[in-house]
Amino acid sequence: MAGSSHRLDAVIIGGGFAGAATAWWLKHHGVERIKVLEQEDMPGIHASGRNAGIARQGVPEPPTSLLAALGTSFLRHPPPGFCPTPLLEPTGGFLLSTVANDPRLDEIQRNAMAAGVHTYPASRSEVLDKVPSLMESPFRSALACPHDGLVDIHALLTSYLAPLEVETSAQVTGFHVDKRKITAVETSKGPLHADWVVNAAGAWAGEVARLADASPLAITPRRRHLLHTGPLDGAGTPAPYVWCLHPAVYFRTESRGLLLSPCDEATWKPGLPPADPEAPAWLSERLSTTFPHLANLPIARMWAGLRSFSDDGNFVIGRDPKVSNFLWVAGLGGHGMTTSAAVGELAAALLLGRVPPLDPAPYSPARFK
Repeated sequence: MAGSSHRLDAVIIGGGFAGAATAWWLKHHGVERIKVLEQEDMPGIHASGRNAGIARQGVPEPPTSLLAALGTSFLRHPPPGFCPTPLLEPTGGFLLSTVANDPRLDEIQRNAMAAGVHTYPASRSEVLDKVPSLMESPFRSALACPHDGLVDIHALLTSYLAPLEVETSAQVTGFHVDKRKITAVETSKGPLHADWVVNAAGAWAGEVARLADASPLAITPRRRHLLHTGPLDGAGTPAPYVWCLHPAVYFRTESRGLLLSPCDEATWKPGLPPADPEAPAWLSERLSTTFPHLANLPIARMWAGLRSFSDDGNFVIGRDPKVSNFLWVAGLGGHGMTTSAAVGELAAALLLGRVPPLDPAPYSPARFK
């Protein structure tokens, strides 16, 4: 890419999974002058470091299923030298419902199979054989996801960022735009000049676009809680994650205990959301219906994070229709960790004009015109 020695090829706004993976793929394709801007004093403070680490490939949205399958394949077999330790623990998982023959499970299975991921309806006896503690659960249908697993989110984010220049405590304060093109990015640490700007700002993506006079796409953050029990007897061995769709609640093993979520999704402002003291009650209420033996578990700690959504629930990846050198990588809806490698590969291909790894149309910002 052309430019002076002081000019960057790309400025990536956001040091979470979306920005880190996009920058890594650009570097992989030979782009050298990249700077990742992270507004916090370290990457991963927000959604990328506050999620459950579940690589779930079976989801209701077909476009997300494709990215989840590609992203999990990367986690299972990363490039040589990418990470010194395994990224994916292949525990598998079960999607459950208290509704018999739940059509949502059928839809998820179709999406997963279309993406090349094997899933199958599981009998109650198979679920109980793998997760005996569900004996008292009234679930009536189940989908086995044997190729899912648990991810070391810290190792993954660190590996993406390892070869990159990351500027922390750097807030974007504005843009200079001339003839539908960004000519400079104003930051709290001074201006930057780059051929491309990548908007991977998570919950702040809509605000960043507004500052750049880009297309006014709505990116809505929603809060979700995670709660940990502390050490429990019999919870030290890795086991399949269990996710009930109706009512929505999930749990997985973590640190000799259980990590659980009531799958709440209140609209929230960008930032670090406080944990609601009512979250344990929400969790207990849902568990009493789905997994009653877990309803009275102790809660040692809890926290909340934000997941960001576009208006139609699909990711926003691609060149902005208004500002020619502004690329969106936003609205990942809680699937950022699982899909990150595929999202980054797609975003880098669109920026560089390479053949994308899959049809980019379902993710294009232009679909909101």
